[in-house]
Amino acid sequence: MRDDTKDGSRIQCAIKELGMLFMALLLFGSAGCHTTRNAFYPLGIYSVPTTNDLATVRKAGFNLVTGPASAPFLNAARALGLRVLASPQTSAGPDFNASLARQAVRRWDAHPALWAWYLIDEPDLNRVPPADVLNAHRFLKNLGARKPTALVLYQGYRALDYARHSDILMIDRYPIPWLPLANFPQHVRMARLAVGQEKPLIAVLQAFDWTAYPDLLPEEKNLRPPTSAELRAMTYCALAQRANGLFFYCLNDGKWNVTEHPDTWEALKQVVAEVNRRLPLFQAEHIWWPYLHQFKDPRTRFNAALESSVSPTLLRVRRGNEFVPVGDYVRAVNTPPSTQVYRFYLPQPLSGTIPVLGEERSRQIEDNWIEDEFEPFAVHVYGPLPQEHKPQRSTPAKRGNQRR
Repeated sequence: MRDDTKDGSRIQCAIKELGMLFMALLLFGSAGCHTTRNAFYPLGIYSVPTTNDLATVRKAGFNLVTGPASAPFLNAARALGLRVLASPQTSAGPDFNASLARQAVRRWDAHPALWAWYLIDEPDLNRVPPADVLNAHRFLKNLGARKPTALVLYQGYRALDYARHSDILMIDRYPIPWLPLANFPQHVRMARLAVGQEKPLIAVLQAFDWTAYPDLLPEEKNLRPPTSAELRAMTYCALAQRANGLFFYCLNDGKWNVTEHPDTWEALKQVVAEVNRRLPLFQAEHIWWPYLHQFKDPRTRFNAALESSVSPTLLRVRRGNEFVPVGDYVRAVNTPPSTQVYRFYLPQPLSGTIPVLGEERSRQIEDNWIEDEFEPFAVHVYGPLPQEHKPQRSTPAKRGNQRR
């Protein structure tokens, strides 16, 4: 016999979850396609321990931090135009404290500086069952929380187990130097495939040295922080995998204080400044195209993740700024630590030259191909593409090795 009461409860739960997803999309402007110029693009940093540190991260170009749900911290963040990813005083899992969560939501959910509720960090790594995470998410929603929930995963291939258990999914992957850099976009891609096109996905990037955490990688030697080129490459890899925002770990968690490491701190500030300048690219619409590309040395065409060493991404900027005019762009990143001579076939018939964004140079179009040299971890953005013709699939002149 059908239980209409249970059916009604399921429908009400589904409506609430759809409403929270809609709220998350509003906060981002749009997740799956493209965002407006004025939409909030999350550009955050972890471990901001005190209100005195907020001015430092704001000056560095961040607009989002992790921090406590408390009056001093939230009010100070609001005064500086920062938003906060805050824990509801407890974490999803067997020790979830409903009383503390209820108190936090009722007191702080409406605060303008609160960006989202941090449900749990790396439940896959800490063996917290997906059902426990889902229960915590639903508990906050049943309390009437209007701010989105967020959780962070460590393994992209676990995303399918947790993808529906929060409004925002985040993925942290810190490969330098114990894993190839290519491992980072690989896991971001897996997370994006799990959540689909519409749900917000935030990539968390490494801005620290594993030497500060000897208990976590006890067998690894010769550890170091990411170089400036690696940090920039991972940032643009996140863009290619359709991340809707970026977080960096970290400012100061008690073991690592990035401001005490001038090279890493300066590299991080430069990357954040570049993202802010090129925000239309990071909020651009991703356009599918049947690209063809070639490597001068076909032996280098695969990276350590057995994916293409360089892959082009076609981005459509509908609302530009003084640094990124309206138009179509092709972004390409070299993920291995070796130099590549790489060429790709343009998505539409063009002739002449195409500028390389921010590099004060152009590349000649030869039979609709663009060829360029990519140093280790180099990022090149070509465009805006001339709009002489409407985009159409064209037939390339064959030359050498081609791989899709």
